[in-house]
Amino acid sequence: MANTKLKEILIKKRISQTELYNLIKEKCNSHLGQDVISRIVNGKKKNYEIFTLLKLCVALNVSPNQIVERDYFVDTQLKKSAKLP
Repeated sequence: MANTKLKEILIKKRISQTELYNLIKEKCNSHLGQDVISRIVNGKKKNYEIFTLLKLCVALNVSPNQIVERDYFVDTQLKKSAKLP
């Protein structure tokens, strides 16, 4: 299985999942469970709340488009005749 976009960001920025957890806690004055972070990073959790996405974005200083796996959504959720360009 290929790396998720989030995993690629973490690798590029040299940030561990634990460091991401701490960044979220620090920058968002909130938390996101380490188990949830792990499942998203490893592609096991693909459908999560917008606030979760925004916490990841704020912590990593990236846009939602840099994290969201659009191809997965298109391939699994849209009817073949209604695929986006």
